[in-house]
Amino acid sequence: MNENVLMKWPSINKYFEQLESDCQNNLLFKCLLCMPKIKKISTSKSSNSNLRTHIKLVHPNDLDNFNNSAKKRSNTSLNQCSKQLKIEEVGKISVKKLTQAEFDAANLQLIVSCTVQWIDPQTLQRHSKGLACRRMIDRHTYDHIAEAIDNAANFVKAFRVFNNDNGNSIQENGDFDELDNPRPIEISDVLDNVNIEKTLNFSLPPHQRCAAHTLNLIATGDILEAEKDATYKTISRRVFSKCQSIFNKQNQSTLCADKVKEILGRYLITPNATRWNSYYDAINCIVENIDKIDDICIKLELVSFSRPREVGFLKEYCKVMKPLSKALDVLQGDKSVCLGFLLPTINAVHKSLNGLNNNVVFCKPLILALKRGLNKRFNNYFMSKSCQVAASLIPKFKLNWTANENRDEIKQDLIEIFENSDSEDDFLCFRENEIISENNDSELLINNYLSNSNLTQPLDLPKALKDAYIKYNTAVPSSAHVERLFSAGGQLYDKRRGSMCDKNVEMSLLLKFNKFFDD
Repeated sequence: MNENVLMKWPSINKYFEQLESDCQNNLLFKCLLCMPKIKKISTSKSSNSNLRTHIKLVHPNDLDNFNNSAKKRSNTSLNQCSKQLKIEEVGKISVKKLTQAEFDAANLQLIVSCTVQWIDPQTLQRHSKGLACRRMIDRHTYDHIAEAIDNAANFVKAFRVFNNDNGNSIQENGDFDELDNPRPIEISDVLDNVNIEKTLNFSLPPHQRCAAHTLNLIATGDILEAEKDATYKTISRRVFSKCQSIFNKQNQSTLCADKVKEILGRYLITPNATRWNSYYDAINCIVENIDKIDDICIKLELVSFSRPREVGFLKEYCKVMKPLSKALDVLQGDKSVCLGFLLPTINAVHKSLNGLNNNVVFCKPLILALKRGLNKRFNNYFMSKSCQVAASLIPKFKLNWTANENRDEIKQDLIEIFENSDSEDDFLCFRENEIISENNDSELLINNYLSNSNLTQPLDLPKALKDAYIKYNTAVPSSAHVERLFSAGGQLYDKRRGSMCDKNVEMSLLLKFNKFFDD
């Protein structure tokens, strides 16, 4: 090759040698594979397609290697390329990468400083590992609380402590009017002068998983255990694939969707990945219109369901999964749902599955898989005394939701709760007979509550039972209600409402969720 000629595509120098060309628009190459015969090929400066065509026609065995070589780019071509580079490519040719500890420190400094600036783009490009996790931030942020308060103006406003001139601390109820000449002090000064480990003895309540998401895991993950049965696996996959084909046709083509509506008078319900109930509703919609599904399959040019085997499987599947779907609807509901609904709802699912066990042919493995999932994921809740008491304090259930052998134990737990509360109230009672009478009153109160059929709602409960109901049933079993609240709150923050104050946002949310209630 002539030294004065710069190779256009250096990666293919094993196959061609570039020659000097008299033409300004084309390049001239000599094939090295044709040696000693001299074969010259002319190609465009912007494409080597003529060279590839020559290899394909004359040297077909070397075509794959030529294509692989033509795809490779040297470091020079990488630097000269005008295409935007990826972060990984920039990191390979830029300065030295940051270590995980260095990047975590930079990320932590960003969080602690509470500024609106982002990490330096060069720092982000130099880093090839993941962000610091929440636990790491919790471990290291504690030492920088005072620094964060000092640097962030918003936090200074939010976390101010008021003292009077005598140095006495503020009352917990926040009543500033009773203080003489209150003055603001920075929370950082308090943290510097107080032993935090001895003062802040706070603890969160035990973590409780969302019951709706737990049931969703059972309906999507635990039921896969049923596919260990070969017969169930074969028929379920064949039937569900046909159902999915119908869903896909309706979703992907308006013409197909119009054909479905022409036959059924409506569109089929299709699954939604957000909630599992939609999949059950979609299958149930097919079962309800099973007589017309064959016409739909013919119109959409799909394989029809075979009778009676596949149609029978679909009907059994809906019967087995219906209790789980109802449980999800109850726990995700907005009315009359509290923690006490959890155990009765799960018991109702167990009862329904036990009743179906002898009436199914294809879905017995599915029933067993559902029972295992329920026992595995909800067994600890049935052992929790707080959940048992919460369910028993709901007048709709009382002790009817549990087995007969467990009712005496739960009843005794209820009595002990009120005995403990009475002993605290009667701290100054010194006569033993009065304490015994109070204990008898607690037992009488529980017996009257369990035997009185006129108590149908929490508002009908006596004050002592009503207080216990509020204590144990304030929590909700599912986070769906909170998710709806955040979704509605996000809809308020549009361009026209971005400057609303906190009070107006709260009032707007209350109006939205209470629009069906009268004053």
